[in-house]
Amino acid sequence: MALLNRWRWLLLSVLAAAAPARAQVDESALKAAFVYNIVAFSQWNTPRDAQVVSVCADAGPSLDGALQALDGRALGTRTIAVHPRAAGVACDVLVRGRERPAAAAPGVLVICDGCELPDEVTAVSLVRVESRVRFEIATVAAGRAGLTFSSQLMQLARRVL
Repeated sequence: MALLNRWRWLLLSVLAAAAPARAQVDESALKAAFVYNIVAFSQWNTPRDAQVVSVCADAGPSLDGALQALDGRALGTRTIAVHPRAAGVACDVLVRGRERPAAAAPGVLVICDGCELPDEVTAVSLVRVESRVRFEIATVAAGRAGLTFSSQLMQLARRVL
């Protein structure tokens, strides 16, 4: 019986030690999930391709790699296609890094990793607050790009400018 109790204690110790490791999520994967959900709750005021949402990745190797996991994923009746920004495709969404150029064509949802808002073109900024990833929304930039966001998304934002 003592041996069985030791095994139980050892198993519980291993599980307790492993729980925090499982709870940690790769930050880039988390940011990619934010991008997916932000796009899902965004509305373009001009007609878009009925089949594909083109996401152009220009945020840096880590986040660009995590965004590739979204490629081919369904978004309502549409499918996400992820491309490097330099691929020359028309973007519906541009995910850029703070160090990357900000210019985007009209009608493009610009999401920036770590930008300070407002910056004239970025509609959504992914920000780190202590140990959490959050997002901020710039409604003026979104309006200029011909975008609106759902009220649910606006309520979840850390700040709405």
